[in-house]
Amino acid sequence: MERACENANVDENTRNSRVNLRSKENKDKSKKPLKVAISGKGGVGKTTLAAVLAHLFAKDGFSVTAIDCDSSINLPSALGIEEEITPLSTLRHIIEERVKLPFGAFRYNPKVDDVFEKYSRRNEDGVRVLVLGTIEKGGEGCFCPENAFLRAILRHAIFSDDVLILDMEAGIEHLGRGTAKGVDVLIAVVEPGRRSVETLKRIEKLAGDIEIERIAVVVNKYFEEARALLEEVERNYHVLGVIPHSDCFVRADLSSTPPYKLCDLRPFVEVKKSLIEFVGSGRK
Repeated sequence: MERACENANVDENTRNSRVNLRSKENKDKSKKPLKVAISGKGGVGKTTLAAVLAHLFAKDGFSVTAIDCDSSINLPSALGIEEEITPLSTLRHIIEERVKLPFGAFRYNPKVDDVFEKYSRRNEDGVRVLVLGTIEKGGEGCFCPENAFLRAILRHAIFSDDVLILDMEAGIEHLGRGTAKGVDVLIAVVEPGRRSVETLKRIEKLAGDIEIERIAVVVNKYFEEARALLEEVERNYHVLGVIPHSDCFVRADLSSTPPYKLCDLRPFVEVKKSLIEFVGSGRK
């Protein structure tokens, strides 16, 4: 009888553990995956931040998509992908087939899920990487179909179950108002210097124009002499973290090595923690 009761207790404990595990899994699945756009003027380190955040989220077990939306295509190499990834803006035949309609009309929401799969690559962490590419503005013709196609790609990524990291230009041109509403936060990366802070003001205005409500800042390449500038930024913006100046990132770039393989990631871990707290505080 005692053994039967003991077995019954074990069975009951096992069932309770399984129920708790399923509840936790369902709770985790109910959370909206984080969608982050990262912007800043050239050379401030936004691609490094995008790559390291993608790496850290992947290491935590999340499914991650990282999209290079910058005209300078650097994100794939920063994530350790050596093969060339086809920019989606160059897929003229697909754009013609799926977006353009007679008499100059075009589809606003073309089918792109198969394109998303075919033209992405995964790195050793399992991060899915795509290159959006740019739209050439010379020559004749309307460029609305290309914009519609690229924004359809972004909408597909925003409504997916992946954590999304967008490496943007300072102008955030690819994000339209409807697409931008799916982004949880725009991170502006700045370095110590007046021009970088002026770019931050421009990014803030552009974000407001397309109704991105939450803007945060990461200060990169920080050194102690720049404290007064840091304090100025902190008075006006939510600063997620400060990444000290380090030659390690230059060495990583010169050796074509992902920065997270060579450099101290502790400041980035703090940025990631602050990011989750910042976004979580504004979610319903």
